[in-house]
Amino acid sequence: MYQHYYLYQTQVTRLDATSDSAIAFAYYLISIMVVSSPRKRQEIISQWIYGIFRILLVLSITINFLETWLFWRPDYWVLGLLKAITASSSVCAMILLMRSLPQFLTNPNLTQLKQANQLLELEIKERHLAEEALRESKERFHNAFDYAAIGMALVGLNGSWLQVNHALCEIVGYSEAELLAKTCQDITHAEDLETDFDYVRQLLTGEIRCYHIEKRYIHKLGYVLWIMLSVSLVCDIHGQPLYFITQIQDITERKRAEQTLQQQAYIFENISDGVIITDLLGRIIDWNRAAENMFGYDKAEIIGKNLNILHKPEESAVLTKKIIDELHTNNRWAGEINFVRKDRTQGVCETVFVPLYNEHGQPSATIGVNRNITERKQAEAALQQANKQLTSWVQQLEQRNHEIALLSHMSDILQACLTIEEAYKVIAQLIQPLFPQTSGGVFIISSSKHLVETVTIWGDLTVASKTVFSANQCWALRRGRSHLSTSDQQGLKCSHIEESFAGEALCVPMMAQGEALGMLHFHSPEPGQLTAAKQQLASEVAERIALALANLRLTEALQQQSIRDPLTGLFNRRYLEESLEREISRAERSHKHVGIIMMDVDHFKSFNDKFGHEAGDIVLRELGAFLKKQIRKADIACRYGGEEIMLILPESSLEVCQERAERIRQTVKLLDLRYQHQKLGSITLSLGVAMYPEHGLTGTAVIEAADTALYIAKKTGRDRIVMAQSQVSLY
Repeated sequence: MYQHYYLYQTQVTRLDATSDSAIAFAYYLISIMVVSSPRKRQEIISQWIYGIFRILLVLSITINFLETWLFWRPDYWVLGLLKAITASSSVCAMILLMRSLPQFLTNPNLTQLKQANQLLELEIKERHLAEEALRESKERFHNAFDYAAIGMALVGLNGSWLQVNHALCEIVGYSEAELLAKTCQDITHAEDLETDFDYVRQLLTGEIRCYHIEKRYIHKLGYVLWIMLSVSLVCDIHGQPLYFITQIQDITERKRAEQTLQQQAYIFENISDGVIITDLLGRIIDWNRAAENMFGYDKAEIIGKNLNILHKPEESAVLTKKIIDELHTNNRWAGEINFVRKDRTQGVCETVFVPLYNEHGQPSATIGVNRNITERKQAEAALQQANKQLTSWVQQLEQRNHEIALLSHMSDILQACLTIEEAYKVIAQLIQPLFPQTSGGVFIISSSKHLVETVTIWGDLTVASKTVFSANQCWALRRGRSHLSTSDQQGLKCSHIEESFAGEALCVPMMAQGEALGMLHFHSPEPGQLTAAKQQLASEVAERIALALANLRLTEALQQQSIRDPLTGLFNRRYLEESLEREISRAERSHKHVGIIMMDVDHFKSFNDKFGHEAGDIVLRELGAFLKKQIRKADIACRYGGEEIMLILPESSLEVCQERAERIRQTVKLLDLRYQHQKLGSITLSLGVAMYPEHGLTGTAVIEAADTALYIAKKTGRDRIVMAQSQVSLY
């Protein structure tokens, strides 16, 4: 109906058409914006909403255009249909908005997002602090582990060392790499393994949480160490065992001290004199069984009582002051004391009081040694003798402990020696402290078993014995036991002792496995120095030296047998192959040459057939001795097989190898070979020469080249030298 009105007013119609066009244009712009908005907001619900709005906008725009169009061409059904569609879309948009409203309401606003962001930052900061604390904790643990004063280690469940600190390496003598290549069982004393395994089993089964035991380790040098071992188990969060943490303290010195204390305690309890130990106030701390028998009091009832209980009351104060004054002045008091027993009977004892000092050198207690001298005249003589004997016992005990320590040190050093010559050098230095008042030497029996000669001496530059003599001239070697000779002609004197010697001389055989290796000779210019105790000590020293020398001889013999050919004395084939590979590797690094000379005795088979195999062995033996004199120290002579011998000449040129081969070929003809007083005649050699790297890049290739050259030399007439890969004789 509006259209009819517009038909009568043209200006109004134009105005309405222009307005609807402007509105339609604005709606299109809004639609374009709505289209671009979902690209920035990708939520599924927002896309649906924006889709509905786009549809509504498009419909509204279209309706406005239709209303404009209807001014000129009325078509109201189309307009009604579009409005119906627009109404339906509006209802759908409303329903969708109502369903989406709760979800939009639950979305956090900007304030909530800021609070959540702050909480997240706080949590991240706390995590960083926790990680820093964990890192510092790990660093403190590693510092405490690495720089701990005691040995510490992480040990696997199978006993392998996982991590060790420097202190543990110093205790057992191994480097860190050497120790990590071993297991706990490798350095544990065999007698302690079962106990250790039992404790480990209890740890793994949860019976105990940790354990502490004293056990023994074997030091890298071979001696026994006592250690205090503390072990605990580390598990994961599920309780599964991961590894052990161990702490190791070296208590060897403490064990030695305990052993000494046990010895002293044994002496203390079994000595015949009554020994009383008191504090500085005179209260009794300890006493032995002899004191119980002397004074009649049991140890339990006397401990803590004052020493005055044993004295007469009228004499106690004076005696106590006298003893204290004497101890302050002379650190010792000795005299006769009238004592009172528990049954109130009296007696007389001779007493010696001495102070005991603590680790700071301050007196902390006194020790009194009491001897009953009730029968005065008899007891006085007995007491003097016993006091001298007690002093002698103490000195002998100290001397014996000192000698045992020196003897143990000598054994450790000898076990660490690598050669017999090295052992000879250290023996003199080790024996001198054991026998400070004597001089002497070590005499070794020669391989022929006829002569005895000195290898080292100590003390004076000259000894009482000849330096070389027959084994039959020594009574000790003939009898297999120590023999003492004196200058006063009492008893038998060894004939190897110089006639002009003064004092006394002791010969001690060094026996190992029933065989005499030599003897130790001791000389004292003053009689009485080589006492029975010193002779016993000398026997122990000789036994340990003999055992060490026998072991070194056996080691050297086994080493020589493993690399030497027993007939020629040259190196064997296995040593040849190892040496050749080593020299070739060295030459490859330094860009040098290695020469190979392969030689063979000409007509050796016919030689054996004519003179016999024993004569053939003589030829090979003499040839081996001849080659040892012909080669340099750096050269290696080996028996390759049968009568074939190979020389390895490191860092030699082709000309040098040819010259050396020619000299050997010419000189070997001058050998004077005899067998059972029969002249065997001269021998000739065929030689093949090869060089690395000219004739091969490996040891096997060079040997094959030299062997081929040797074969050509023998085939082309023998007694000649052929270079590898050459068919023409050089000589």
